[in-house]
Amino acid sequence: MSFKENLLRKIELDRLAARVAASSGPAGVRHPVDKKAMRRLLEMSPYTYQHERDLDLYVKEVAGEPPKILVLDNELPIFRSTVKDVVTRRSPLTLELWSIRTIRRILVDSDIKESVGGESVATVAKDTIELLDLTYTDKDIERLAIEGMAWLEGREAGGVETTLAMFAELLRYKKPPRYLGLEQTICYGAPAAGPDKDETFGPLALYRPATNILVWFDKKTSRFDKEQLDFLRAVAAGQSTVQVFGDAVFRKLKTKVLERPERILAV
Repeated sequence: MSFKENLLRKIELDRLAARVAASSGPAGVRHPVDKKAMRRLLEMSPYTYQHERDLDLYVKEVAGEPPKILVLDNELPIFRSTVKDVVTRRSPLTLELWSIRTIRRILVDSDIKESVGGESVATVAKDTIELLDLTYTDKDIERLAIEGMAWLEGREAGGVETTLAMFAELLRYKKPPRYLGLEQTICYGAPAAGPDKDETFGPLALYRPATNILVWFDKKTSRFDKEQLDFLRAVAAGQSTVQVFGDAVFRKLKTKVLERPERILAV
């Protein structure tokens, strides 16, 4: 696959992992897991599906070690053992319950359980992302910028959003905090800790699909800076302007990525 395809796959993997982790709830509390999203994540992973008794298992072989075995249920446990051992403990037959040793293994599985819930989701996502080649060249980044400009010129909001998401992944930009009040916009920027435990957000790229306006805001914004917040919201609404807008935003993003010394996306 091309770098762009691998980058889009990583973004999709992160999205699915976040969705499943959110559905699993806090540690120690079981919630109905988003199994549809988890299945999609596992289908993209190096884990192989096996159905044993009434269990949906996903197995990843590990050289010289017991395999990783994920059980697709609301706990999402990952075990390091054999499939037979996991099946016996999680779905024992009546005859197997005659053994005191087996009952002990069923009651206490901490000897083989590696993780549960969000931790298991993170493990699967990591094992999958490690298979992707996320090295890139200057030309790869230049192509992304050119594609973004073409989407913007064609007023294709979906293409603009996808390109912005890829640049955000490369630059470690995040979606904006709620206090910015940037409704009906697509925005990515750099979060950072500010003075006195304050948080700042910026610089940022902001796109408003309804008007096809794309702008670059080169400052850090604090929740306590009312004047700057008002100005940013006015820019988002098309009521104020900034110096860098349109195609120049994609050129700015391209430059920022190419300024980075490495040519691989760290995971």
